[in-house]
Amino acid sequence: MKRILLLALLLFLAGCHEENAFMTPSENVVVIDVNSREYFINGQKVGDSFKDFLQNGDWRVQPILDFFSQFKQDRSKPLDEKDVHVHVAGNCTFNAFGKVLTTLNFEPLVGKVLYVIDKDFSSPIPAVNPAMDSEVQRCRNVSKDNIIKVSHMFKSEKGMTDDEILQKRLDEKQQEADCAENFMMINLILNTYDKRSPFTLSLNELGFLGGKRTYNFETEEEFLKYIEEIRLRESLQSKKDRNQIMVIVNREEPVANSNHVLRKLHEYGYEITFGFTIFNP
Repeated sequence: MKRILLLALLLFLAGCHEENAFMTPSENVVVIDVNSREYFINGQKVGDSFKDFLQNGDWRVQPILDFFSQFKQDRSKPLDEKDVHVHVAGNCTFNAFGKVLTTLNFEPLVGKVLYVIDKDFSSPIPAVNPAMDSEVQRCRNVSKDNIIKVSHMFKSEKGMTDDEILQKRLDEKQQEADCAENFMMINLILNTYDKRSPFTLSLNELGFLGGKRTYNFETEEEFLKYIEEIRLRESLQSKKDRNQIMVIVNREEPVANSNHVLRKLHEYGYEITFGFTIFNP
């Protein structure tokens, strides 16, 4: 019994150390702590969660931007990037979580962002700016017939000759084919309201136009088993976005509901970007 108590104490102390290390601000690290009632920057309350995250229709949270503006006042000093540690309580919604991450994407002073959901301080996850890899983003526009489209290629044909229009359309088709060949475009829809298929995974695993496939999974175990199979499949090893996944989540859902899946995706080596929507129960 004494050994069990000692082990429990050691684990508790280790957990406290991890939390303190993550939640301690410094000259180069800013700490943002969000719960369902209020949120803090470096231990100081800066706003009310309901007003700034739920009532506010803007995806930018002004008090967070105002905090970083103080570092730009003294023009005689170089502007050093600040790493940011974000802790989000498990009962917060993805609406709050998403607005914090989106706001940080707007701030040029922000460097590396790590986030922790609930109490998983031992395994912080790096946040990924969705605009960081423009090549991937160009291919992420999907048309109604599920053919990957290149968003930057499509422009008005007004004033173009017939030969120019033909060449433009040939270039567009070639770009679409290149995207299908080199990118999987993995999307995961997490919808716990749908009890029959809470995990919907789509990807172009065939490598050609029209090769997109969609899979619905009833359990997390089935979903993760297929993810592992994808990671091991030799034909997908050379895809440029092999380590990238877009996760679409319900803005109104508590973040704790999906925390385990996000951590598992991180353990598999995925860089996670988010899409936010509303799923009706």
